[in-house]
Amino acid sequence: MAAGEALRRASLCILLLFPALCIAQGFSVDPKKDHHRQLASSTHLGQQGAGKHKVKALVAVMSGFGEKYSERRQHLRQTWFPGTQQELDRLEQETGIHMRFAVGEAPEEAREQIAEEQAAHGAFLHIPLRDDYSALSYKTLALWRLAEERFEADYVIKIDDDNYVRLDRLAIALDQWTDMGAEYIGCFKSRGRAQNNSDPSARWHDPHHPIFAEDNSRYAEGPFYALRGRVTSGILRAGILPRLGGPEDMMVGALMKAFNVSWYDDRRLCHMEGCTSAMIGFKWDHAVRDYLDPALRSPTLCCLSQRTSQQVPPIDECTHPSQYTQEGLRCLHLLHTDATCAAPTLTNGQLALSTFYNYTVNHTWIADRAPPEHTWRFHMQGHFRHGTGD
Repeated sequence: MAAGEALRRASLCILLLFPALCIAQGFSVDPKKDHHRQLASSTHLGQQGAGKHKVKALVAVMSGFGEKYSERRQHLRQTWFPGTQQELDRLEQETGIHMRFAVGEAPEEAREQIAEEQAAHGAFLHIPLRDDYSALSYKTLALWRLAEERFEADYVIKIDDDNYVRLDRLAIALDQWTDMGAEYIGCFKSRGRAQNNSDPSARWHDPHHPIFAEDNSRYAEGPFYALRGRVTSGILRAGILPRLGGPEDMMVGALMKAFNVSWYDDRRLCHMEGCTSAMIGFKWDHAVRDYLDPALRSPTLCCLSQRTSQQVPPIDECTHPSQYTQEGLRCLHLLHTDATCAAPTLTNGQLALSTFYNYTVNHTWIADRAPPEHTWRFHMQGHFRHGTGD
């Protein structure tokens, strides 16, 4: 790697990842109704590249309104999320990543606070939808619609606001995913392992669960996943009306299976038990919450037993749900200051891959049997049309 490129990435890390260490230490959607048809089937979607903002990735960090979400945004800006508009602009200039906190339409009581945050810390991504956690599948579809109308994005990435993210490594991973032809990237789990999705009182109840009875296909978990922009664009342009009202990650997984996209299980997006030189994302919310559940309890980087010898000095055990929020925020800052998590990104110019599912395909076998590309390649220069053949 050229010395100039190495210096550029090092300066990006300093600005965006470790400020505490380096500097003094139009329309509304009611999710209760069937308005998703407007989102999915609109006929006035813009043409590819026509006045759109071209980026390598549109990254939406999902947030909301109220004290819990504002506190999370504050702590994310103190750690890995760019804290000013200038830093957001620099991130985009140097990596092609356009990143924003994504919120729906602000209720009247939250508008002043959101306006003050934007003035101090930079723009939000405003999705034209009444925001509510139970409406996340609607918010996801509205995000795709916004991405299609305003951006020409190679990737559309959704991240929850309780993750710790290494942005320098994400920038490198984007090129890796492109090189391997991946269109749906995340940490995959089997639908059969989803807990209580048939129970109406459960947090992740899926009202469409009978459709997927005994369906053990895999989907990328909601905290952190990426989609090729051409995939989300194609779904919208096709006028598909996906099932809504349940867990958004299951909805996305079902769509990706139906469209037969190429997926990649990337475990670098969901490290839990510790930091490695390849870690891109760490779910600090789950690390704390799972530790509080006796059935799931296991030491992690953030909740370490005092009797456990780990790679970092142990902190007090997370022992009581009343401490959940504060333990989670402490975990976030621990991730940001721990030497192992802050390890250099590159080793001999490479960012190591990490996967759980051994998903391998004999591409040579496929290529040897494929017809000439011009007879089946339908997506050309942003428009869908049939090949004419010879």
